[in-house]
Amino acid sequence: MSRIAIVKIHPGLNMALPQLSGDLVQAGHETRMYFFKQYKIEEEYFNSEFSDDRNVKLEANYTDFEEEYQTLAAQLADFNPDVIGLSVISLSIPEAVKTTQFLRSKFNLPIIWGGVGVTLEPEIAIPHADIICVGEGEEVMVDLADRLDKGEDIKSIEGTWAKTEDGEIIKNARRPSGSLDDISIPDWNPDKMLYITSEKVLDGAAAYKLITDGDYQIMTQRGCPFSCSFCVESRYQEMFGKKNSLRRRSVDVVIEELVRAKESFNPQVIWFWDDVFTLNPRWLEEFLPRYKKEVGIPFWCYTYPTTHKPKLLRQLKDAGCNCISMGVQSGSERVLREVYNRPTPLDRVIEASQEIVDAGIIGYFDLISRSSFEIEEDLRSTFNFLVDLPQEMNYIGVGEMKSYPTYAYTREEEAAEIDTIAKSIEGLDDKTYDYYHNLYWVARNPHLDREEKLRIGADPAYRENPALLEKHYYAHLTVNQAIYQMRMATISGDHPYQMFPPPRHEHNPIAASQAPPASVSEMR
Repeated sequence: MSRIAIVKIHPGLNMALPQLSGDLVQAGHETRMYFFKQYKIEEEYFNSEFSDDRNVKLEANYTDFEEEYQTLAAQLADFNPDVIGLSVISLSIPEAVKTTQFLRSKFNLPIIWGGVGVTLEPEIAIPHADIICVGEGEEVMVDLADRLDKGEDIKSIEGTWAKTEDGEIIKNARRPSGSLDDISIPDWNPDKMLYITSEKVLDGAAAYKLITDGDYQIMTQRGCPFSCSFCVESRYQEMFGKKNSLRRRSVDVVIEELVRAKESFNPQVIWFWDDVFTLNPRWLEEFLPRYKKEVGIPFWCYTYPTTHKPKLLRQLKDAGCNCISMGVQSGSERVLREVYNRPTPLDRVIEASQEIVDAGIIGYFDLISRSSFEIEEDLRSTFNFLVDLPQEMNYIGVGEMKSYPTYAYTREEEAAEIDTIAKSIEGLDDKTYDYYHNLYWVARNPHLDREEKLRIGADPAYRENPALLEKHYYAHLTVNQAIYQMRMATISGDHPYQMFPPPRHEHNPIAASQAPPASVSEMR
């Protein structure tokens, strides 16, 4: 039996650690899960030595106290692991470097990195870790633990890169993606959890409560049929192939997990974090009646404008879906089609939104803004679109576009730098964005009629002083308050008819398109 410590830097969605722990325990190994270092959202620029000297724009400011590292080391020493694993997203690579350097001063153990950030940029990760996992990690971690237990070589594991003592990089063959029914049910055992940040150390039930908020997080599938240029799924399809990239667990396995969760944790809400839950009506027709009968807990999920119809929404509602989110991203068909690779007609988006409303499900949507490809006409189109979108659809916020390494959107940006046509498009200034973002909140005010909104949008006085538009907002809530309202709405089924205009640059953890992170998969 090997002892495996897994550290999640910057707790977020937190599903990766319980999943890995479940597979390791099922294989006969012992695990501990450490959730390390909260982050606060701010805006800053830094020159990253870990990203080929590129200027990287972040929205995160991390807690940074020496006590945090010492506490982590003490807790790890108590567990006495055979290997330390770090779960790393793109944004947390600098902190993973710092944490790894500290752990090396305390432990003479192999350190393995895994996660989306590592898979996207293995060349940046491997100088700092002994081994990195490129791709899905369940089989890799079990193989690693088995080899450690037997005293075998750990540098040749399929699906990893490894670094020899003399610095040579060994790039092992990729591990093919397997059936999701072969992975274990996640291990959410509170006795294996510690939450460490600032001067706070929580374990057991207290750590579990903070990590889950008393809810249960699950994914029934991996992958996405779409290839939006801003999303990590488009990059995965390029790296691992689109064929068989979309996989879903069997209904029996998903129901088994949820029944166990209900019996063990009594969650108030189930959060289905599938990129698009409303795929495969045949699967849902089998799943939803069983969910209603055997689980019966209110739930939230994602949809896409072209993947639901009124019948399916009624079935979701009947099974307990009180809340659903649908990415919109832009009210400009040019941006959707030519930039985001998301060619959904806006009239279908409006129709799909009305279907959600008519089904009696609380609907939420989000936008992406401050894209390097936007021109003012696109912002004006988005305002006009928001005026016509059903007012019952609740507005989470406007996420600023972030360029993650190797995503299709990022490559388009880099190509545009030398494109003479793109050079002719001057970037929009902050005042222009302030004006249109404020107009977006006005468009979502249900107490103004359509003509009044359009009149306000045509008044040049507001363009000169965007702050004057604030008097036409309906309500002011931060994103965290909005998420709380979503959760309460999901629990109660009540309809909190409110708009949620957050402060500019505040992070929205619900929207798959916003960054950080860049997608649901990025959060795992």
